Amino acid sequence: MAPTKEESQSQDQVTPSGRAKREKSDKFGRLAAFAKLKKSKEAGEKNKYQLSEDRAIYDVVDEDDYSEIVRQRQEEDWIIDDNGIGYVEDGREIFDEDLNDDEFLRDSKSKGNSKKKKNPNIHHPDRKPKQNIRNMFISAGTTKKKEKDVSVEKDDILSDIMGQIHQPATNILLGSAKKAGSRKKSANNPFSVSTVNTVTPTKPKSKHSLKPRNIIPDEDCLPIPKKPRTESFSPEPYKHEAVGEICENPAAVSTNSEEPQETSEDWAEEKENETLDKTDMDLSGIDFDDEEEMSVKPAPQLPKKNEIPDLESGWSLVNETKTENLDDSVSMEIDSSKLPLTTDENGDQILRFYWFDAYEDIFNKKGVVYLFGKVWYESAKSYVSCCVAVKNIERRIRILPRPTRVNQKTGVETTEPITLSAVYEEFNEKVAEKYKITTYKSKKVSCKYAFELEDVPIRSDYLEVRYSFDLPMLNKDLKGETFSHIFGTNTSGLEILLLDRHMKGPCWLNLKSPQVSSPPVSWCKCEAFVKNLQDISINKEKPPIPPLVVMTLNLRTLPNPKTRENEIIAAAYLVQKSFGIDKPAPKTQFFNEHQCVISQPANCIFPFEFRGKLQKTRKDLKVEVVPTERALLGFLLARIHKVDPDVIVGHDIVGFDMDILLHRISVNKIPHWSKIGRLKRSIMPKYSGAKHYLSCGRLLCDVKVSSRELVRLKSYDLTELGLQILKIKRISVDQDHIRDMYSTFDHLVKLIEFTLMDASYILRIMYELNMLPLALQITNICGNVLSRTLLGGRSERNEYLLLHAFTEKDFLVPDKQFKKKFSAPEFEEEEEVAIDKKSSSRKKPAYAGGLVLEPKRGFYDKHILLLDFNSLYPSIIQEYNICFTTVSHETSSSNDSEDRTVELPEPGLEAGILPTEIRKLVESRQQVKGLMKSPNLSTDQMMQYDIRQKALKLTANSMYGCLGFSSSRFYAKPLAALVTEKGREILMKTKNSVEKMNFEVIYGDTDSIMIKTNSSDYNESYKMGNTIKTEINKLFRLLEIDIDGIFKSMLLLKKKKYAAINLQKNSDGKIIEIKELKGLDIVRRDWCDLAKETGNFAVTEILSGKNQDTILENIHMELSKISEKVNKNEYPIEMFIITKQLTKNPEDYPDKKNQSHVLVAIRMNSKGGKKLRAGDTVPYVICQDSSTASYPQRAYHPEELLKNDKLSLDTQYYLAHQVHPVITRLCDPIEGTDAAQIAQCLGLNPENYRRTVYHEQEADDPLLGLKLSAEERYKDCEKFVVKCPSCSTSITIGDKDFSFDRCPNESCNTAPRSYVNQINNQLLISIRKHIKEYYKGYMKCDDTVCAATVRKMPLAFNRGHPICPVCSQGILRSQYTDTVLYNQLCYYKSLFEPKSSLTPGMPLSPEWTAMQRILSKTVQHYLSKNAYSVVNLTKIFRQQ
Repeated sequence: MAPTKEESQSQDQVTPSGRAKREKSDKFGRLAAFAKLKKSKEAGEKNKYQLSEDRAIYDVVDEDDYSEIVRQRQEEDWIIDDNGIGYVEDGREIFDEDLNDDEFLRDSKSKGNSKKKKNPNIHHPDRKPKQNIRNMFISAGTTKKKEKDVSVEKDDILSDIMGQIHQPATNILLGSAKKAGSRKKSANNPFSVSTVNTVTPTKPKSKHSLKPRNIIPDEDCLPIPKKPRTESFSPEPYKHEAVGEICENPAAVSTNSEEPQETSEDWAEEKENETLDKTDMDLSGIDFDDEEEMSVKPAPQLPKKNEIPDLESGWSLVNETKTENLDDSVSMEIDSSKLPLTTDENGDQILRFYWFDAYEDIFNKKGVVYLFGKVWYESAKSYVSCCVAVKNIERRIRILPRPTRVNQKTGVETTEPITLSAVYEEFNEKVAEKYKITTYKSKKVSCKYAFELEDVPIRSDYLEVRYSFDLPMLNKDLKGETFSHIFGTNTSGLEILLLDRHMKGPCWLNLKSPQVSSPPVSWCKCEAFVKNLQDISINKEKPPIPPLVVMTLNLRTLPNPKTRENEIIAAAYLVQKSFGIDKPAPKTQFFNEHQCVISQPANCIFPFEFRGKLQKTRKDLKVEVVPTERALLGFLLARIHKVDPDVIVGHDIVGFDMDILLHRISVNKIPHWSKIGRLKRSIMPKYSGAKHYLSCGRLLCDVKVSSRELVRLKSYDLTELGLQILKIKRISVDQDHIRDMYSTFDHLVKLIEFTLMDASYILRIMYELNMLPLALQITNICGNVLSRTLLGGRSERNEYLLLHAFTEKDFLVPDKQFKKKFSAPEFEEEEEVAIDKKSSSRKKPAYAGGLVLEPKRGFYDKHILLLDFNSLYPSIIQEYNICFTTVSHETSSSNDSEDRTVELPEPGLEAGILPTEIRKLVESRQQVKGLMKSPNLSTDQMMQYDIRQKALKLTANSMYGCLGFSSSRFYAKPLAALVTEKGREILMKTKNSVEKMNFEVIYGDTDSIMIKTNSSDYNESYKMGNTIKTEINKLFRLLEIDIDGIFKSMLLLKKKKYAAINLQKNSDGKIIEIKELKGLDIVRRDWCDLAKETGNFAVTEILSGKNQDTILENIHMELSKISEKVNKNEYPIEMFIITKQLTKNPEDYPDKKNQSHVLVAIRMNSKGGKKLRAGDTVPYVICQDSSTASYPQRAYHPEELLKNDKLSLDTQYYLAHQVHPVITRLCDPIEGTDAAQIAQCLGLNPENYRRTVYHEQEADDPLLGLKLSAEERYKDCEKFVVKCPSCSTSITIGDKDFSFDRCPNESCNTAPRSYVNQINNQLLISIRKHIKEYYKGYMKCDDTVCAATVRKMPLAFNRGHPICPVCSQGILRSQYTDTVLYNQLCYYKSLFEPKSSLTPGMPLSPEWTAMQRILSKTVQHYLSKNAYSVVNLTKIFRQQ
């Protein structure tokens, strides 16, 4: 405070010493008050003290100004941010905290602690500050005694403030503004450390403009652009828009849990407000009766579809369920010291145990296999979890004796014959001593062998040795003087158990002599162990399968702003306590219990009184609020242990959830981490790549993994799965909005609801696709472990199917190979010969695949028959009895040639194991399909039959794959090549037979053939198909061909690319039309929806049967409209999103800069959350970002486009690179249009597309120039023009009016015959000009938007083609190619051919023939130097 004038004068007094004397200033007027009091006493008067009003205690500001002051204080950062551990600026006044002390004291758990009085929202939950900022300000102000004398009632302003504070709290609506007038509203979010937008209340009774955030229709997963900091924060109004139904009898409860606007309204009035229509933006919180004027910016209307119950519809089922009783049943006390034994038919005490999972710890507990499943406790009247340890499993190795003894040092064979006793002696004296095998058992066994090793006999005696897994494993390549091979050295104990006891998938087991485990080794309620494999047998009675406890888990993560590591902030789970794995999924109550546990992320706090308000207002939600991530993880593990689920279902739970869960458990040092599974372990192993082992005992069902095998979708994220399978529009919360949603109660409740709803979607997708029942059936067929089936991997399933089959027939099986393999997808049938390993990173079969006939391109308006062989490759294996046991393995293992072939087995041989197993699968499926036609089938039986036949079909069709998959134990390249070879022969044989019937075959692919009928009558075409079908089937014994479709019209573009209208008869006999698209751009996911919709319009027009001119006119008009709409930004952003799949992890791409989706994936991974990995699809858009970068470097995620105002869509790119290529390829077979005309309709430069069609055809067919006529071949060549030496008239040689006898200029008398030498010179100059143009080497980018011309050859290549250095997107093409030069020279030569029709003016007299030879010789001189059409046979056939 500046001193007054009088004070300044008093301070300027000078002492006698010359030094200024500074007097004590009367800062607060105390001296003057004392002087006045003294004067009054001396005068005997009564002193009347009046409080001066000229100095205000505090400033009077309105609500807006106060909120702005608080916001500025929060942003000043005058106290160093210590991550919420110590002091953090609140921004409010002191009394804002004092008023809430009583409320916090009522909620405090510990009494008498003064530190609990402060606002818990201000400090970090783990540490409490020693001193509060509030106390510092209080101590600096007036004394407490003076505060007690202050009367609130006498102070109007303070009384008004206190009255406002004690009013009921109000909330801020999502996407709308709120009326001012409540100070307690700011207490919901007293401060925020993170840089997010704060809530600024509006001025009362003031005109303002309400600007809610824009809502994008039909796109919920995209974020809303952020507002500047000066504007109020209004997160987007997340709403569920659904197309299907969640349950049959849902309760109509609204999701909006926001409080009413007026503070005088009670809870009943709020319930009435919830019945309002909330299809559009929710503005129910705004008082429209107020006098203030508002201008509301209308949001785009969301499409109104069949409304289904929103979030609360699922919770109504939970409210009807007594969760407490269910919890009691789960936590029922079981006497684990006694096993629930029963008596079998022999009178023995056994334990009946249903197993569904198995685990072997090959590092710590060798020779012990843990079986997990269910047992029935009669006392509890329920099934409980059980763990059975199978101990004392021994290794089983088979030693093959040599015919004669071999000297190991010299390798020379002796004549001494070998017996099994000699093998035993060498094993005992050398091998057992070297490997320290102290105890073992041995016996003689007779086995058969039918695989790749040449020196192994088909049948022989072996020495079988059994010893403990605790002893060292033998080397599989170990050889001795008396034995040549050892089999089974690395066979696991689990494989031995499954094969020895014939355990084919989950089933009931009878355990003899079980004993109680002590101490317990698992978290199961019942434990036992058996000491011998012989004590385990399959229960032949087959009791009902016990119900399983299924838990659906959904995690929500948020990256820590400092550590940049994902932290778990919420976890939601749903529990179905009685899921019948062999029964239909529940239709009404999808789950019995739900709960969500939520913690506060770093630099965030919960809203004021969040826990108490949640319990009062949202009793339908069961939420556990914890302060830290550590508490959240501990609570989650405790709940998993209590619920004890048999199956944990999640989306990407194998790829992400388990990784992040185990990582955060390790970071937070949570005890008993192994409760996530059922086996007790103290040390957490490396969890990378071993998620299914860490959760052993609990099956992991990943709906993302399982859906890849069952459905074919553009993407397999939860949004796409919900839309395509459940017909529900899922709402995904933007990562950037999660912190903002912690600001208010309603926002945070919505976050909890969305987390729970995602969990319900995951559960329903699992129900809808019958993932668990189907996996159970497949596992029972193949005989592997159910947990491995759920993780995919058809190769392993087929392996176990063949392992059981060969073992039952006493065959030795190949040892498992653990060498590193290429991480490639399993073998799929390819149309072409696979390329060499070195030339491609993707592993393909190194033999010829299926045959693809050359298509007869064009449009067909008559019926086309499509005939298809039923399961071609499995049928070939049965037809020709192809198997390891029937084909000579000596011949098949020959390495003389890569293209070797093996001979077919003899017709009279016994059926091999492979054909037999396939026949069993096919016959079983036929029987099941026959049972499905039985009348009066129940729903349960029909569902079981349908799932069974699907499992049989999937298994049978994948049997061939194990032969061609190089990582399979039963990989047999010669057998796979033999199968594909017979497939090619069968297709050619079928084609020739059809052509002998006077039908035209227009296309064929591997196992199908297309036949032109020249008919437009459905019945007639079907009759033709039956005739052809009968004749073809007579050629084979087991192979069957059938009518797969009749196409009304068809557009055949190239191999594996066609569009057609398929005619089918429904149950009523009516013919319906179905559009079928295969291989076209419009069915691929790497094209935007705009290109797909445009392509669909073009296909519909082409197949409509209209006149050709009408079709082209409609297409051209539609393209013009689309171009206009695109340039006017009339399409939503969803139409421009391109999705592309990652074939490898983003960081593993060598050319990241040229891959749009890779750059976007790397950028998105850097933000935290779920990581994009190989197999995931990445959405992106191409934008204009005021830079000249190439297209890939201007690719952005749709969220980035919406958040950044500086980005805009690159419309030119989408017209030129998305719409134009699609339409050009579709219209290519149709005459009357070309690429240039299509470009002109789209508003592009047509000059860049003039010769595109010809060059594409030339690339597809190198001999195209020889097939074309002279006029078509030379139409683009430069004309030969000479000038008359007399009149300088240009004369084009080869024109129809050209003549050597006269000049085109009638006034000129000089004929061209008189200056032939000059014509020859001009011809020579013209030829040299073209040769010079060729050697200039100019290259042009084939990207029509870039169209850059360069001469220097770049260093970057893509599949052998140089990449444009300007745009880094297009491919450089030679402007003047060798083909163009060759055609130009040939054109010049044709001008002077005596019989050429291009030179009508060329005379045939001997005189002119001599002149013609001169001109032709000039051209031939240079044409002979051109090596374009020359093939040097010497280089081809010369000896190397």
